[in-house]
Amino acid sequence: MQNRVKELRKERNILQEELAAKLNVSQQTISRIENGTSSLPADILIDLSKFFDVSIDYILCYSDARHTLEYQLECKQVSERNYQLCRAYERLDKSNQTLIFQLVEQLSKPE
Repeated sequence: MQNRVKELRKERNILQEELAAKLNVSQQTISRIENGTSSLPADILIDLSKFFDVSIDYILCYSDARHTLEYQLECKQVSERNYQLCRAYERLDKSNQTLIFQLVEQLSKPE
């Protein structure tokens, strides 16, 4: 069975043994999964998805989108809010921009 486990593991620069320890399986299990000589049990697939922060479809090569549709929509919404905030900031005069920037700095300081 084709999958992207080896590719994802190499991106993280971790050894099979390290991934196996994180998932509480043997190194041989990871090797067989990466080589496609063993099926990918649902529980391990879910753990891999969480560990690598990618969708199950991405791991199984059913999709080239790394994240779920829900995650992509959330990112789009955040981007849209940030864009609107930046546009509103740019419409302010310089003194109000300075005031907003100072306020943000104050609010982001740890108490």
